Amino acid sequence: MREGKNVRRKGQGQRDVIARSPATKQPQSQGGGLLRFARNDMMQISSLPGALLLALCLGILALRVTYTESPTAQTIIMASSLTDTIYSLTLSGLLIFAFVGWLLWQFVSGRWTYRVTGMEIGLALFLAAAVVSSLGASDKRTAINHTAILLGPVVAALLLSQILDGPGRIRLVLMVLVALGLVSAYQCAEQFLVSNAITIEQYEKNPQMLLDPLGIEPGTFQHFLFEHRLYSRGIRGFFTTSNSAGAYAICASFAAIALLAGKLREIKNNRAQLRYGALTLLATVLLVAGLLLTQSKGGTLAFVAGLGVFSLLVLIGRRFGVPQRRILAALFSSILLLVVALGCVAVVYGFKHGRLPGGNSMLVRWQYWAATARMYADHVLTGVGPGNFSDYYPHYKPDPALESVADPHSWPLSVLAQYGPLGLLGFLTMIFLPLWRWMSPPVPAASTDHESLRPPSRTLALGLLASVCLVLLVVRPLLMPTSGTDDPDVRLYEIITLFITPVAAFLIGFLLVGTPFWPDASSQVELPHWVVSAAIASALPAVLLHSLIDYAIFEPGVWMAFWVLLACLVASRVHSEHNPGVRTRPLSPKLRRLAGGVALVLLGSYLHWVWMPVYRMTRGLQKAQQMSAVGRFDEAHRFLEAAVQADPLSPVAASFSGRLYQQRAEQTPQAATSLLEKATGSFREAIARSPADYKNYEKLAQVYSEGGRYEAAYEWYLKATERYPGRERLWFELGQVAERLGQTSEARDYYARAVRIEDSYREQFRRMYPQRREVVSRLGEKEYRLAQERIAKLAAPGKPKSLTTQPPP
Repeated sequence: MREGKNVRRKGQGQRDVIARSPATKQPQSQGGGLLRFARNDMMQISSLPGALLLALCLGILALRVTYTESPTAQTIIMASSLTDTIYSLTLSGLLIFAFVGWLLWQFVSGRWTYRVTGMEIGLALFLAAAVVSSLGASDKRTAINHTAILLGPVVAALLLSQILDGPGRIRLVLMVLVALGLVSAYQCAEQFLVSNAITIEQYEKNPQMLLDPLGIEPGTFQHFLFEHRLYSRGIRGFFTTSNSAGAYAICASFAAIALLAGKLREIKNNRAQLRYGALTLLATVLLVAGLLLTQSKGGTLAFVAGLGVFSLLVLIGRRFGVPQRRILAALFSSILLLVVALGCVAVVYGFKHGRLPGGNSMLVRWQYWAATARMYADHVLTGVGPGNFSDYYPHYKPDPALESVADPHSWPLSVLAQYGPLGLLGFLTMIFLPLWRWMSPPVPAASTDHESLRPPSRTLALGLLASVCLVLLVVRPLLMPTSGTDDPDVRLYEIITLFITPVAAFLIGFLLVGTPFWPDASSQVELPHWVVSAAIASALPAVLLHSLIDYAIFEPGVWMAFWVLLACLVASRVHSEHNPGVRTRPLSPKLRRLAGGVALVLLGSYLHWVWMPVYRMTRGLQKAQQMSAVGRFDEAHRFLEAAVQADPLSPVAASFSGRLYQQRAEQTPQAATSLLEKATGSFREAIARSPADYKNYEKLAQVYSEGGRYEAAYEWYLKATERYPGRERLWFELGQVAERLGQTSEARDYYARAVRIEDSYREQFRRMYPQRREVVSRLGEKEYRLAQERIAKLAAPGKPKSLTTQPPP
């Protein structure tokens, strides 16, 4: 047999391919599902469109990993949160229409080929559930935004599954994941060593500098939560929480393990490659160190569990060569049953003890889950709507719970509660059907694909590397604010630390796992894909396991990385077998024009119904904030009115307008009546657009109370308590209004309800923070004592039946 050639083993049904290594001249069993990794074949792009699309996907991945993106922040009236929504919709729109553009190119070029991945069925189910849930959602704009933002990376996975048609391309994607993981690890180290201490020092010198932008008043419960998070010195990298940083570290670590597995096989055949394997090992160690630095217990345990799955897959692979589907199915089914069993045990423990085993985080998670279960029980078929969880959670929040959340911290509950059972089925199908297909050995191609064994293209590889660096150097500075100081030394320090250093860390990480770049073609060997794809496959359940008790998977950077890994796994399957895909004959010019028209209609629909309303509303709000800051209130209200009209589905602009009218009424008593009347109309409009959100009901009741219309205030306070029965302040304010109306018995009950909720909260606070001598009141210490006094006085004999003319003290 000739050296360096592949020989197919004869026999019917045979699915193994024998590869001879040039170094050892010994046959190596590869099995039917094996992907040849040319030792240093970094990338081969057969067409310019493929190169551009891959560069786009990797650039967006880099942005989402290195910029804190929180489009679903609960403080929706802040300009930064609204800008994040536009940014997220822009990135997801680019990913969606990159796939549409690729499909259009296939039509136009007359070379239509589509390889079925297994994600298509699940995506169709998920989209159907999203449409149905959005139609019944309280806040339909949030539902549309949430669906579009989640959809982008999923569609990008479909695209990558098609264009990653060579081992070098998959390797390049893994290298980018690892390099970005090292950037995140560097940021975690910088926070641990430097920036957290600087932030605490700045806060202690001038607390208002950090509190004012967040709208937090000193001495409140929100102030306590802020300080608690600040002094806990959380290590979160570029993500919103340390758990999210840990989730991405899991993705990057297993990508590094996949690359290391390939390097170890190279070292076995060529000892000269030892130094390159050592560099990849160093990158892997640094990524794991970054994971440990986040101090994410769930992330660390999930990573260890993923390593266990990987070890089992490797052992099975050594025992059976390429494992048969039944063996892998038995393994993953056993893991799934174990997780379900542990979940059942946790649920039983929770019902018995009112919490999950563990620290304070497990206590509050049980409260999240119990409330979510009641929420789903009231919306069994469709859920509450995408992104509407935060509006509905207060309806079911337990009285002692310290804070409200926008996610139940468990991905099955999150999807089920918001998208319904059809959405959960689609979500599971999108993930597990490709895994199921990966488990079965593919049918090998009839001939060896020598294209994948060619030397790597220096120009294309460096072009993609340069494109990612360019995105980090050009786009990130446009997104990240600086101090704006005129001091050149401070500006230089900010440029270096915020913009130059992440790019340098990315380049170093890429070099660690990518060296050597351009090997001698004669030294190439073929590597089995089993160990490499097993490492990728192990990352997916690890991230899912971690997100069973957290929302990390829905963080945009983690969500993107998860689907990129799944695309790599799918590509290793569909392109290693004889899978020509679904082909059609070249289209006629008329059909090509029709395809282009459909693509333009889809693009126009996305811009008109999704992106433009949010953009116009956000611009109007930003202009209004600028005008109100300088006292030009008439112009501010004109911008707000335009923002309300720009997005007929969103309640944000109307709510902001009502708040501004209310604020002006407090500052200008002579015009208070007309201003409060306008505030009433604004809040009613916001309620009509989002009837489940209690906040606008409370604001409307306050406006009526400030205007002396206590009957209307009483009515709207009652509606607010229906939507947030566990908010003690609502019951306290309702008690005061009831007193003004002469409803003394009702007022006493409302005060008692407020005190009861506050007492239950204080009891949980003491359990969670026993080291604190004083409890931070959620109602307010003054209001708490006043409520107790009013209960005593209203219960006393001889109390007047009406206090309409004499307000309570």
